[in-house]
Amino acid sequence: MKKFSILLVAFLFIAGCGTPVQRTDPTDPSAQSMRIGQADVNETVRTMVDSMLTSRPVREASHAVSPAPVVVILPIRLDANTITDTRINTQAMTTLVREDVINSGLFRFVDATRREDLASEIAYQQESGNVDQTTAAQRGRQVGADYVLEGTISGFEDRTNRTRSTGYVITMTLQNVETGIILWQQTQQVAKRQDRGLLGW
Repeated sequence: MKKFSILLVAFLFIAGCGTPVQRTDPTDPSAQSMRIGQADVNETVRTMVDSMLTSRPVREASHAVSPAPVVVILPIRLDANTITDTRINTQAMTTLVREDVINSGLFRFVDATRREDLASEIAYQQESGNVDQTTAAQRGRQVGADYVLEGTISGFEDRTNRTRSTGYVITMTLQNVETGIILWQQTQQVAKRQDRGLLGW
């Protein structure tokens, strides 16, 4: 009897520690919220970019002109209304997107974050008097973007008596600058869930 009691206490202690966190299917209604690591988000973003680069409309648009069309990739934005977890590094996510797009060869790339730096350098070369004007960069020669690729990430969270979950919704859109036509768009969820133990989380 004493041995049984010890085993029972041990079992309850282990059960009370909670159960392992699980990745969940985004279509699972119970996956509506819990903390997600940067690696999980990065994996989802790279999968979405691969889907874009292999989509028929995008490949047709890329091959329709020569040289390849120019894309500007805007920094991925956090929805501050739904995400307070500052551990999510959107700069790292944007860098992954940029690398995959550039290395695909389907687009040429314009870095929107460097425009002010470039304008400052051109102004220096043109106006400082320190640069040989036969080698100075000229204004008005930058290449305009044909497409804008942007993304947003929002969060959702939920807790019931039996489970707790957390997740992110990532949306990415490729839009034609001149016509405004959306060439490609995709939304993905990444979520994790933990079941409640007998004595709590």
